Amino acid sequence: MTRKFLATLAAGAVALVLASSTTYGQSVTMTLAHQYPSTQPIGDGYNLWAKRVEELSNGDIKVKVFPGSTLIGSDESFSAVSSGSVSASNMIGGFQTGDIPELASITMPFLFDDYAHYKRSVDGGLRELVSGWYEGKGIKLLSFFPKGNDQVFHKSKFLMAPEDFVGAQIRGVGGASDDVLRALGANVVRLPTTEVTQGLQRGVVDGIVTNCVAHIGRSWFEQSPYASIVSLKNDVEGLGLNLDVWDGLTEAQQKVVTDAAAEMEAVQWELMERVESKDCFEDWEERKVNVQVTTPEQKAALKEKVASVYDDYKAKLPVLEKVLKVVEAAR
Repeated sequence: MTRKFLATLAAGAVALVLASSTTYGQSVTMTLAHQYPSTQPIGDGYNLWAKRVEELSNGDIKVKVFPGSTLIGSDESFSAVSSGSVSASNMIGGFQTGDIPELASITMPFLFDDYAHYKRSVDGGLRELVSGWYEGKGIKLLSFFPKGNDQVFHKSKFLMAPEDFVGAQIRGVGGASDDVLRALGANVVRLPTTEVTQGLQRGVVDGIVTNCVAHIGRSWFEQSPYASIVSLKNDVEGLGLNLDVWDGLTEAQQKVVTDAAAEMEAVQWELMERVESKDCFEDWEERKVNVQVTTPEQKAALKEKVASVYDDYKAKLPVLEKVLKVVEAAR
């Protein structure tokens, strides 16, 4: 992608064109770029937001959607939105700890008991914290939902106990997740989403950490047919909108954008819980993927092995204590 093209796109992303007569005062065109191909249902939520924004605004807000990393890559979402190169994109905590270190505090290992506990924690204070971090970087976080539990997928074996991870070449997703893998003895390799399949094929990595939706939707199961359901941690995801674009909207338009985001968020919460408890297992069975789920004893051993990650992050990330208080109060 050339700088000239990005500059042109940035101008279009924030263009506000006055209409002759409209309930909302002005017509707006936005660009939404996300990483999800049509085979990944998570992308449906972003597409729903774009559709509902246009419907709720009676066409006064137009959203041009670029799915499947056709405009920007997964590692470019933060910089593209904060700079205004695109109006909106998916924000993923684990990918963006370099820009917002505090995000690592939400992605600590085994932080949430289940999805209900995660949701109570979000409503109990995490949303306010995380939204503030993004706003400080020029991004309005319109929604907040789980990325999905990190499972481990390998080319030839299950990784269920700490000793299974020792020496394994695993593609990480960044942030605390990589530190968890290192604590378990794995060698972490960073690869862009678009290079994971080749990395598995060429032996650059032996396995990957991702959620079940990506494992199936991106056909990574073909190269990593051993699924270890260890639920190491659950990442943060949400829809981020450039703050200048947000500030340029009228109050009525802001309500449209947030109402549509609320609908999207509800869909994503329901989706992630359903696919992880039911849909993914059915899809794996159909595709003949080998699946094992940790026993309580195995999970306890993994928790004990990665406990040092909490100590390390408490020392370098004071906000972790605040996050832990919110999470504990929601149990």
